[in-house]
Amino acid sequence: MADAGNRHPQCGQRRNARVIMRELRVYLAGQWQSGAHVALLPAQFNYLKNVLRLSDGERITVFNGANRVAEGVVTFEKRTGQVTLGEIFERSVESPLSTHLIQAMGKGEKMDWVVQKAVELGVTRITPITTQRSVVELKGERADKRHSRFIDITISACEQSGRNFIPTIDPITPLAQALTLSASAELKWILHPQVTATQTHAPAAAPQSAAVLIGPEGGFTEAELAAAGDAGFTPITLGPRVLRTETAPIVALTALQLRFGDFIPR
Repeated sequence: MADAGNRHPQCGQRRNARVIMRELRVYLAGQWQSGAHVALLPAQFNYLKNVLRLSDGERITVFNGANRVAEGVVTFEKRTGQVTLGEIFERSVESPLSTHLIQAMGKGEKMDWVVQKAVELGVTRITPITTQRSVVELKGERADKRHSRFIDITISACEQSGRNFIPTIDPITPLAQALTLSASAELKWILHPQVTATQTHAPAAAPQSAAVLIGPEGGFTEAELAAAGDAGFTPITLGPRVLRTETAPIVALTALQLRFGDFIPR
């Protein structure tokens, strides 16, 4: 009698199924050469060897944050590891629209989430800011640690999402200084729930760069709104509902990509 498992679709699928893992990607900074041996950082070594249980000779994809990619072969010692690089090539999945997110710091892990999702959506630069109504004010060592955490989140998001370019993550910056960082942006939005203009009033000609300014939970002061206007930012709303400070940047970046970036049907 034939094996009943082979006749049953589900059983057959289980028996013949192959475990397909998504591409394993690791960020390795530097200017590479084919055949070079690049050392893994301790955290990378631990993740690849002790978490994923990779063995010597297994292959991974590495990228250097400047759109250079290579296939690499891993080898491990007791406490260290390295990647031997194969052919190196250029591969960019960046949007034609360069986007700069200027985002007021939120409470708890809200800003971590914003950084992660903004990177997945193709943001080019993120500037965390403090404003007069900010509920989070970090200085000195605490601000430096948070900045380092944002960079780590950015790298992880690039590894996961397939980006080979690492966005710029600025230190926590006062609003007045942040406004000067977006001087060259062709399109500038400041989100404000008490205006009537929506994103449909954006220019018909596609800009190559855009900046989005998002305030804290308590909103911007009148003086801050005036300063943003003087810097060329147009107040807009993204619809009739009031969005949380961690929701607004995701909606705004998505709207920009849909209108001017790589979400446009081609």
